[in-house]
Amino acid sequence: MDIISFIIGFVIGVVVVGIAVEFGLKKKPENAPASRHTKKWDISEISNPRIMAEYLGDIDIPKNTKVLVNRFKDKEILKGLDVKKHSKIKGNFIIGDDRALILAGPVKQDEVGFWTVEKEIVENLNIEFEELWTDGTEIKLDTK
Repeated sequence: MDIISFIIGFVIGVVVVGIAVEFGLKKKPENAPASRHTKKWDISEISNPRIMAEYLGDIDIPKNTKVLVNRFKDKEILKGLDVKKHSKIKGNFIIGDDRALILAGPVKQDEVGFWTVEKEIVENLNIEFEELWTDGTEIKLDTK
């Protein structure tokens, strides 16, 4: 009887230790970061893009993009786009429906910046864009 009790106790002990080790080694699921640094980016990654640029350099802009700009390098890249000018723009970013690309410098290809999908930041940038868009002056890009 003592041997049977010993074996049952041993088996139960091994099972309990196994369960404890399994729970101890389980990794907690990590949440993906809401923001990340980038050196290479593409505006096509953003749905329904809207650009707010203190300075707009050389960049390929999709035709469905709204552009709010203070200064720009070449008005040829703005042809066929919905463009307004506003002198009080401070900052450079590209926003979409669910994400934003905030740039460290002018809006130009491969400028350092960071992506964010943090809802509050995206909403605030959209609000800022819409406020300045309403006050902006339409730019005439006709060539004569």
